[in-house]
Amino acid sequence: MVQAEREALRQELAGADNKVSQQAVLARAGDLLREAVADRLAPHWYGTPWDFNGTTETPGEGAIACGYFVTTLLRDAGVKLERVRLAQQASERIILALVDRTAVKRFSDAPIARFVTAVEDWGPGLYIVGLDCHVGFIVHDGREIRFLHASYVPPSCAVSEPALTSPVLAASRYRVLGKLTGHKPLLEAWLQGE
Repeated sequence: MVQAEREALRQELAGADNKVSQQAVLARAGDLLREAVADRLAPHWYGTPWDFNGTTETPGEGAIACGYFVTTLLRDAGVKLERVRLAQQASERIILALVDRTAVKRFSDAPIARFVTAVEDWGPGLYIVGLDCHVGFIVHDGREIRFLHASYVPPSCAVSEPALTSPVLAASRYRVLGKLTGHKPLLEAWLQGE
């Protein structure tokens, strides 16, 4: 289903004859990528056990580590990446492998409320957030901001939780945030299947 929608947007982008039309198509592509990861794929993973060495590719079977959770969902949404190599990188490297520095913000010792407000201000979209020793997705759908991740704290499984009350997100002293859906080169490559 996502592939057909992606192809339709790819064709629409190819036919867009001005910058405004192109930006509108890319905005819809960003919405589709967010929806694909957060609404279509991630729910199948909720409850899959977390393990530091977890590498499963099948929701509900085996265990999954945080980096593999992120790279597997992106791969399954159609983002071209090296799942294993990227999953084993530090969180900031994962982010910078997908977007350039213009789509990245860093927060050091920021209270969780200030971090969530910054996400609200940056706008709806799909983000990767890198923490002191963890990685996951931030999803801002225009109504709420959630943290999707393979949690190493109880319930020790893949979860979706409000960002503002996530103990893992709140405890991290360092947060690096990369906005996938606000990055034109990533969205164009995704539409092209590259």
